[in-house]
Amino acid sequence: MKQKKNATWLVITIAAIVAFVFISSKQAAVEAAYPVERMSQSFSRKVMTRIKGFFNAAEAKAENVRLKREVAALALMSGDVERLEMENARLRRALEYTAKAPEKWLAAGVLSEQGGAAGARKTIRVDKGSLAGVKENSVVVVPEGLVGLVTAVSLHTSEITLITDPSVKVSCEVESERDVRSRGIIVGGNDDIVVLKHLSNAAQAAPRSRVLTSGLGGIFPRGIEIGTLLEVRKDAKGLASEGEVLPNVEYSNLEDVFIRRAK
Repeated sequence: MKQKKNATWLVITIAAIVAFVFISSKQAAVEAAYPVERMSQSFSRKVMTRIKGFFNAAEAKAENVRLKREVAALALMSGDVERLEMENARLRRALEYTAKAPEKWLAAGVLSEQGGAAGARKTIRVDKGSLAGVKENSVVVVPEGLVGLVTAVSLHTSEITLITDPSVKVSCEVESERDVRSRGIIVGGNDDIVVLKHLSNAAQAAPRSRVLTSGLGGIFPRGIEIGTLLEVRKDAKGLASEGEVLPNVEYSNLEDVFIRRAK
């Protein structure tokens, strides 16, 4: 009986030892696998993060390109709208100008321009000629002010010499608050500045005053705007003899002009 009891305890002890060894070996295996699993997990996460980052960057880049295209398209549309508005405004001004006195002014489109080099005449060519009733020495304007004078005419075109050319002399006057106008002559210049010489009553010629045609000389009617007086220069005697005028007209950007019809 005692031997049987001892055998039972022996079996139990062996089973416990086997179980302990099994559990210990399983824990050891798990612990041994942990670094590998940890590295594998870290590697997988890094790889997936980079893959996701790559696709996210690709999507962001594609979105960026799409947005840039949309912005460019909107900018083009905005530019077209702005150009159309400017063109409509220009045409409205032209219609309003001719509507005031349709029997006096003939609208003409600018075909080409030349000048700028030393000694070159500053002229433009327009699409109206003798068949439309244009004659030499006809005055040419735009709604903003004086442009020049017709100096050559063919059947279908005319050549206009701008007031920036020194060959065109324009009698003018400077407005004054005291209604004592200074008079002088525009004797050429450039697209930005024209020169006013032989200025009389210079004391009354204040900067920022309007400069208009005086009507003297019989070519340019009185009251056509030329520009704004910028400054008055004095000669050696301390007397004002000339000044600079900022033209109202952008001579390098003319598209349409108006030619005064001959009476």
